[in-house]
Amino acid sequence: MSQWKLEVYDIPGKKIVNTEGIGQATAADVRKVTEYVVKKGKSFGGKWGYIPMIEKMDPIFDAETQKEFAKMHQLCEESGCIAFGFVAGGLAAIKVQAKRHQQASHAEGIQTEYFRTREEAIEWMESLGL
Repeated sequence: MSQWKLEVYDIPGKKIVNTEGIGQATAADVRKVTEYVVKKGKSFGGKWGYIPMIEKMDPIFDAETQKEFAKMHQLCEESGCIAFGFVAGGLAAIKVQAKRHQQASHAEGIQTEYFRTREEAIEWMESLGL
């Protein structure tokens, strides 16, 4: 288990929030990420997308942390997010976990896709007008 670190990236000219989680996230870490993502997304005004790069994250086993990830989806949707483009590389396990969080969130208004690279996720977001 490695220590949690969050990297944030700007995508100039796009209404896209982009973060990279590294290591083991706690429930408190996820709440901080959610605050950042929602604040940044709202700053765009209107519809926006989120590209979480999750391939360097450790699996989440803690129930409270899993609930916080599901809550993130709901709060993003309520704040105008229309799409999550997960960058999971080739990691099937982390992709399955992200899908579980999406299903648990009941955030029906968010389109969700999974990509091997950030560039693929950005292209998809552009096709949605973001």
